Amino acid sequence: MASSKALKLRTPIVIASGPGGFGEYLNVDSIDWSYVGAYILKTITLHSKVGNKPPRIYATDIFMINRIGLENPGFDGLKKMIDSGELDVLLSKVPAILSLGGDSFEEYVEITRLVRPYLDKFLAIEYNFSCPNVHHGGLSIMSDREEWKKLLKEIRKETDAFIIAKLGIESGFVEEMAKIVALEGWDGVTVINTIRGLIVNPEGQVLLGGLSGPALYPIALRAVYEVRKVLPDIFIIASGGIYTAQQAKEMLRFGANAVSIGSALFQNEDVINKIGKEIVEFLKSEEKQ
Repeated sequence: MASSKALKLRTPIVIASGPGGFGEYLNVDSIDWSYVGAYILKTITLHSKVGNKPPRIYATDIFMINRIGLENPGFDGLKKMIDSGELDVLLSKVPAILSLGGDSFEEYVEITRLVRPYLDKFLAIEYNFSCPNVHHGGLSIMSDREEWKKLLKEIRKETDAFIIAKLGIESGFVEEMAKIVALEGWDGVTVINTIRGLIVNPEGQVLLGGLSGPALYPIALRAVYEVRKVLPDIFIIASGGIYTAQQAKEMLRFGANAVSIGSALFQNEDVINKIGKEIVEFLKSEEKQ
């Protein structure tokens, strides 16, 4: 069954893993951090990754194809950033959630063990099980259902942290995957991740990567609805195509505990202030009723 732990956020607005990196891709002084409940760091894997060769992003008004490939400095790089104080400015402004990924069962377990001494700096850990633009890990881990169940169980044994599984829609109905997560004692889910996409750019290059952006919104909203219907108590972070405060409100209405802003940041990082302000005012008005 799902854990009885609660994740307390000052607001339900979360910055998604990826667009802001470890804070270096954002103008941290331009964001009103009182509107942000948590910042999910860029995914860290056991070993560093250089990611995919350019082009890495193809964007239109209605969708984006991202094929960055989980570029990250690995656990050693994360340790260096923490020990050197490189993350101190960001962590002083907003509570942070660690994001972890892996290329194998063993890597997920090993990085879970390695981050234990640093967990006092983070609210929770989000595990990226559904990244569609890497060759190993993620979706391939979830494709073997019994192995994935064993992995969920092993990670739960290795950490007392509040743990969240980031799920896509391509390994089965997302609500069924979420039920497995809950049965293994996990605390929450993020739904959904990007989904596999393909585009041919103007230069004739075939780009395979993760589809995000406004086109993802109705799929993500349905996923939140279906997960909440079967799991009334699990913590849900809604993710996918959220660009407006109205969309954030709809995600909360249909069962999300928090709403994650991701690809919208590529257009304008002020979207955080606009959505955050309206959501905070909306919640205050709801409390008065």
